[in-house]
Amino acid sequence: MQAQYTVVRLTDRDVIRAFLNRDRVRTAYAIGDLDDTLWPDSEFVGATDATGELVAVLLLYHGLDPVVLTAFGPPDAVRAIVLAHDMPREIYYLWLPELGKLLAEAYDVPNQHREWRMVLEPDAFQAPVLDGVAPIEPEQADVLAALFQHAAEPGEEVVAFSPAQIAQGAFFGVWVDGRLVATAGTHVWSVQERVTAIGNVFTRPDYRGRGYGTLCTAAVVAAALRAGMDTIILNVKQDNAPAIRVYEKLGFRTHCVFLEGPGLRRAE
Repeated sequence: MQAQYTVVRLTDRDVIRAFLNRDRVRTAYAIGDLDDTLWPDSEFVGATDATGELVAVLLLYHGLDPVVLTAFGPPDAVRAIVLAHDMPREIYYLWLPELGKLLAEAYDVPNQHREWRMVLEPDAFQAPVLDGVAPIEPEQADVLAALFQHAAEPGEEVVAFSPAQIAQGAFFGVWVDGRLVATAGTHVWSVQERVTAIGNVFTRPDYRGRGYGTLCTAAVVAAALRAGMDTIILNVKQDNAPAIRVYEKLGFRTHCVFLEGPGLRRAE
């Protein structure tokens, strides 16, 4: 017999947090969106079973364009939410592989790639000497955005950057001859929830192989540890072996797999 679910809008952060905290590494982005600064742009929808227990959570984050979609729970419960809720036409998704079939039922996902979710083991982090690395300030958002225009090939583009992330998080860069050539920053930075998602890691193609990306990433990690973060994660494409080796040397280990990419709602 098909289980019956009730789909509800979730507004109690304590209830959502209790569900997400079952695996903080897997749900780190969603936990970060419980922060006071991100909560107004975060739309959480849940599915409860016949006993009233919350068994699945779907998040639509409206602070970026397109809307970012993620979900957690058994496939039939997540499917119930997708079918009942007014889903956006265009999305960018961070999605678990076990939910991939139902995502493809609702959205065209032509440029999907697989990523490792990696998590820092704090005791394994050995900060390198951070000579030449400096913080990036909010008024330098245009310089940072210009750096991201140097993507060398399709699929390398930085797609989840907003200037507001600089003020809300931690960004570091390396300048050579007065030009910003490498950076690392954060997608999520919540002292309130003690979670950080590192992202926007990028080095100009003509300055790669010099360790600049490693230095910038290490600077973000060091800042997150100083701020008291206990969950520090990042995503990296599974076929990006050089980056994976760098992150492992910094103390990260693989935790699970995510699917990521843009999606367009299928015509009904």
